[in-house]
Amino acid sequence: MKKTLLLCLTLLLSITLAACGTSDDSSTDNNATNDSDTSENANDNNQDTNTDDENTDDANTNDNNDASENDAVDLTSTSLSVEDAISAFQEKFPDTSVSSIQLDEERGELVYDIDGFDDSTEYSAEINQTGEIIAEEQEQQDADDRYEELMLDDYITAEEALSTASEASETEGITARAWSLEFENGSPIYEINFEDMGSQEVDVYIDAESGEQLHVEVDD
Repeated sequence: MKKTLLLCLTLLLSITLAACGTSDDSSTDNNATNDSDTSENANDNNQDTNTDDENTDDANTNDNNDASENDAVDLTSTSLSVEDAISAFQEKFPDTSVSSIQLDEERGELVYDIDGFDDSTEYSAEINQTGEIIAEEQEQQDADDRYEELMLDDYITAEEALSTASEASETEGITARAWSLEFENGSPIYEINFEDMGSQEVDVYIDAESGEQLHVEVDD
């Protein structure tokens, strides 16, 4: 009787241990499977996130490139004419003659830079598109300084000079960034500056009296 009871207890213990072992193995397998699924999901999420980041970076790059291209100002579309800019200059500095004019972009805005003179002093001023003088300077002339007065009524307009300069083959596909009018070797000359977003720069020189293209300088 005792042997039979002992045998039954031994058999019951064996069954219990076997069940526990199976349960542990199953639990281990389930944990391994869950860990594998979690790792795969994490990798998938990382890949999706990286793809989204790359797409965002590409979109930002394209937007920046588009913005750079769109930032180019139109030199022919100004709210303040050359004549009005000169009037603002001469109102600030009465009885002066104008020796040079430049239109250029500063901080996204077109600004006139005008130089002038009288019998003893030279003047300069920067004028924005509202006609406001945003910077000015004046100093005494040196004894050997020589100035010549621009006579706009005798010259082609800046718009005409820009149009002629744009016909030069060297300026194809490049944006005009600035123009200036001043005397060079005794003649009034327009200099039209073209520049792309890379490193190419082209300057076209136009005779202000005849409207003839004089020469082109290319700086790669």
